[in-house]
Amino acid sequence: MKIKISIFFLAILVMLSPAYAWKGNDNLGYSPISKVKVQILQNLGDQYQPLDQKSFSFSNNSILSDQMKSYKDRKKAFFRSLILPGAGEYYVGNRTLAKTFFFTEIALWLSYFSFRKYGKWVREDALAFAATHSAANIEGKPSQFFVDIGNYIDVYQYNDAKQRFFQFEKVYADDDYFWSWDSNNNRRKFENMRIASDRAFNRSIFVLGGIFANHLISAINSVWQTHRYNKKLDQMSDAGINFYVGSDYTTGKITLTIQKKF
Repeated sequence: MKIKISIFFLAILVMLSPAYAWKGNDNLGYSPISKVKVQILQNLGDQYQPLDQKSFSFSNNSILSDQMKSYKDRKKAFFRSLILPGAGEYYVGNRTLAKTFFFTEIALWLSYFSFRKYGKWVREDALAFAATHSAANIEGKPSQFFVDIGNYIDVYQYNDAKQRFFQFEKVYADDDYFWSWDSNNNRRKFENMRIASDRAFNRSIFVLGGIFANHLISAINSVWQTHRYNKKLDQMSDAGINFYVGSDYTTGKITLTIQKKF
């Protein structure tokens, strides 16, 4: 380091003083000061190797974080997000998108279980209401039976309607399928409760579709984010600024070259 500093100051001295000062006995020669400088530089050159082309560089590679020093695998990102939305985005370092997909997944599952629970509660209340106000035996009955008792005041009205349309296979001949509402208002109330229960269950199925879509979209997006990540890593690796410093110990000349990569 001391040698470099000495050479630097000597170079400045060379530039500030004339290389050719005066004539002695009509012969062109170096000034005494120039001769001393050249002698010093030659002595330094005898002891140390010349700085022919010393260089150092400053590049974006030197400031890349540890996380961005390796490429990411697209397959890993894809399957991670396919299993858990947001995991692939987290893998490539996109925390914002990772949180978005992850919290969307939580919200969808909460919605699914909420709809299922609500539909179950309303259904249980509707069946208990029907047992109380229509004298129907609700145990072990198919869902179509509850649709029928919500549309007809009693089993006799229902059977008459099916026989008029020659749908004899749908007639309830078993006493176990008997019902008779105490009022038409209660029948409509039960029907509204049954529809609300079915609507909640149907919405839970739509939410399942949303959960599947969230997994798929996150998986595809993670592949795209991985592509962008690797491309950005290539660009940052190629870009940079290099400095090249060279010196000639005999003349004290120092050169500086700056090269920028795009």
